[in-house]
Amino acid sequence: MRTLVVTAVVAIALASSLLACGGGGGDPVPPPVVTCQAGALPSGATSTTLAVAGWSDRDYDIEVPASYRCGQPIAIVIAFHGGGGNKANMRETACPGGDLTSAGCIDRIALAAGMAVVFPNGTKVAGSELLTPDGIRTWNAGGGNNGYNCVSGNACNNGVDDIGYVRALLADLGARLDLDPKRVFATGFSNGAALTQRLACQTADLFAAIAPVSGENQYALDGCTPSQRVAVLDTHGTADGCWPYDGGVGNCVDAGLYVSVASTLAGWAGRNGCAPTPTLTTLAPLPRVDDGTSVVRQSYTGCGSGGDLVHLQVVGGGHYWSRGHSSSVTGNSGGVMSQQLDMSQTVIDFFAAHGRP
Repeated sequence: MRTLVVTAVVAIALASSLLACGGGGGDPVPPPVVTCQAGALPSGATSTTLAVAGWSDRDYDIEVPASYRCGQPIAIVIAFHGGGGNKANMRETACPGGDLTSAGCIDRIALAAGMAVVFPNGTKVAGSELLTPDGIRTWNAGGGNNGYNCVSGNACNNGVDDIGYVRALLADLGARLDLDPKRVFATGFSNGAALTQRLACQTADLFAAIAPVSGENQYALDGCTPSQRVAVLDTHGTADGCWPYDGGVGNCVDAGLYVSVASTLAGWAGRNGCAPTPTLTTLAPLPRVDDGTSVVRQSYTGCGSGGDLVHLQVVGGGHYWSRGHSSSVTGNSGGVMSQQLDMSQTVIDFFAAHGRP
């Protein structure tokens, strides 16, 4: 994707050394010098904050693994925060107990797998920076018609063009990294999860797979016609008090009607050419973990190329990122945070196995 400039100095130095020494001996030949394109992130581990041109106050944090070399294609995971959260909040949400130093954090797991990780910011509620440094923010995940909630709040009600923002974000990333177009992934929690569902509907040309957690496809109420198949790993707790598993009246950032998990899965099964009824497997309980929850894996068969569909039903689970950190701003999470499912590891494993064919 990007042209590497390898200096000719090395070749000349090698030739000179061979002539002077009769074809042997001398100092070791240094490795080729690579000059990265202007604006590109350097090779090696990087953690920085960057701006998206044309989107004031919508910066993002990015982490790049130590194995990265500019000019080499790399997979990327974009993690979208929940409604009322922000990029820093999402980083904590996907870490065990909110401990940013834990090896179980989604960014650390992704980096170990050779993937770059991005935490972007949604639209800030005016004045909310007085409550938290990055402010209270939301995404426009769609809805708002026929009594159904506009997900979520400020951004949706004001018609923020978050599809445009994500395209601009990926364009900016493409100028800084050699993105592998077959390995661009999106995950998110709650409002951020619902946004990933919308992205799969409207930007299937960009994303190979999505992994929404506790947020369903509210956007599909207005239609969902992806240009190609996107693999989907959908996770939701049956006791979710914010976004009810069976749909209906919930109380996340805004009270209102929410679509059900069943309707979301049926929609993706139809679009991806899967059999309508999944195969159910109850995952073996983890030793020494007894929190009253269990996990049922629903695997859809017959899906078309690139359109694998899996649902993880967290029985007894509430509005949480399993084995993560509570980020509910409403107090209506319901259920418990399951320790039976390592959500961050599961998401990265799914992405690692679902690059675009």
